Amino acid sequence: MQRKSSTLSTTVIALFTLLVIAPLSFAESSAIATMARIVAELNHYPSAEQKTALTAISKDESNSEATRAIAEAIHNVEHKAKAEDVATLKIVSETESTTEEEKQLAEIVMNLNHSVSAETKKALEALAK
Repeated sequence: MQRKSSTLSTTVIALFTLLVIAPLSFAESSAIATMARIVAELNHYPSAEQKTALTAISKDESNSEATRAIAEAIHNVEHKAKAEDVATLKIVSETESTTEEEKQLAEIVMNLNHSVSAETKKALEALAK
């Protein structure tokens, strides 16, 4: 009987992970990938379509505060990130709970100047996968 209970517990935990935790992680990684593709294609400022996608990311509460802040900063780019967004991105990049992907993307956006270098584009392509 103990074995059946253990198997049931394991099954419940696995289902919980798949149904609740995994979609949140997927949403977050999907947002990072979308933003990385946008920044890789950026030419001075985001297009209207890109701004729509960024607004959706920044308003989606299933994304972390860091991801939403990065999306807003990219949305506001005009040749480079605005000073107030750079200040926010600096906090994002220095916060322990921020993921490595978020930190990397925040730093790229902070240093953005019109478009990205070939080296930065490779880093963005890795984030976009």
